[in-house]
Amino acid sequence: MQDKEPQTHGVLLRAKNGDVIGFDETGLRMNLSDSVIADIHRRLPEGGEVTLDPAVLGDVDAWNLRQRGDWYIFSANLPGAQGPRQFRRRVQADAAASAPDIIADTPGAVYGLLALGGPRRAVTASERLSFPYHVVTTGDDLGPAGASGTEHNAVSGLMQQLTELTRDSLIADEILRRRQAQHRALPLIYTRSETDSTASVAALSDGMAFDNFGQTVANLCAAGRSLGKSVKVLAVSLDFTLEDVISTGPEWTVGMYRLMTRVTDLFADHGIRKPLFTTVFDAGSCDISDTPVLRSQWELAWNKGGHDHVYTAPGYMFSQDEFGRPTPEARIEMAEMDACAIEAYNSDAPWSCPVLLLAEREADGRLIRCRGQAMGAFIIDTDDPLNAGESYGFRFEGDTQAARILDVRVDTKDRNDLLITCDKPPKGKDLTLCYAVGHPASNDGMPANRGALRDSFGYVSATGRMLHRWALPAALPVH
Repeated sequence: MQDKEPQTHGVLLRAKNGDVIGFDETGLRMNLSDSVIADIHRRLPEGGEVTLDPAVLGDVDAWNLRQRGDWYIFSANLPGAQGPRQFRRRVQADAAASAPDIIADTPGAVYGLLALGGPRRAVTASERLSFPYHVVTTGDDLGPAGASGTEHNAVSGLMQQLTELTRDSLIADEILRRRQAQHRALPLIYTRSETDSTASVAALSDGMAFDNFGQTVANLCAAGRSLGKSVKVLAVSLDFTLEDVISTGPEWTVGMYRLMTRVTDLFADHGIRKPLFTTVFDAGSCDISDTPVLRSQWELAWNKGGHDHVYTAPGYMFSQDEFGRPTPEARIEMAEMDACAIEAYNSDAPWSCPVLLLAEREADGRLIRCRGQAMGAFIIDTDDPLNAGESYGFRFEGDTQAARILDVRVDTKDRNDLLITCDKPPKGKDLTLCYAVGHPASNDGMPANRGALRDSFGYVSATGRMLHRWALPAALPVH
């Protein structure tokens, strides 16, 4: 007589309103009443969080560990200036994979600091961040400088800590330092620079750097969604002047307007508000002090073309290495000036460096009036900390009389007018008044171009230098 086949499913307990306990190949099955489910829900932490042993994080000074969806949320005392606070880490899905990075668990939106430009923007350094868990980048193992146009970015909603620093991460760190000093909220700031080696701004707009920039914006939005947060981009830095060796001045200007329009449209496609564009006004290098592209930057100083664009500082105030790249000290100072401008604009406060607009002759032919605009009164810094010389960075171009500048001073009747006195009337068909443009080569670790005109703003840098809002270079036809 054959044994009966074992029963693989059935009901052990049945009530009037349905089966209560049954079984199948996987084991027992229980159907619980609505009241029991509600009671279980009340006993669980809000949001379905489950309290866990912090040992799952490794040897970390952490406590109050909970799991919320795909994330561990916990309090910890970790390295950095942020002090004990709340952090998060993705739950490790694959035991064989390396542990995901810990990042700060912050209030509000995920902030972005992005950059687009040429090779000089991709310079990195190994300094340590003050807020290593608050400054992150795309979780694709490329780091905050990306692949520099050598490969296409991958799709990724992950975030990583930084293994190296860029200008953008230094800006983020500076913003966080200021916020902490003012007892303001410390956000999570996502940084990434996208660059390539194209030779013109038109090629930059259509090249791999822009393609990768588009993917970075998509990845930033995906990272925000993974946290259940919105995305706010604090600024997009544009850095492409000496790298353009093809464009004429007008072509460069048109190309920059087009680049800003393309970025703005890209942001709109992702539901991100119109960005603030920031730039350091490139003053050239120790031996390159005058090109059509360098001069054409001046137009962007007063004609924004409908974009939110600001020059945070002129490049002649920052030291350089022999390749025309900012030194480590200069990168810190640039980040500090960028942070000043970004924090001002995102607080609806003004920020602008002094800009010169018009040069015209007075009745006395030896006197040239130079009109400009600034947030405060013009100041001729007679201490001349940048070694601009007796003429404070001013010179004449196209002067057939070899007139010499004897004096430069601010008009007592107009705080943004300069009076430039010469030993004799300068003359010439194409007479041009230049400021911090076309100076002879230098060998002191600073750009050849110099100036001594600024406003009253001052900020003590972490390097020990006093930083000012120096006036932007200009080349003005004399009318």
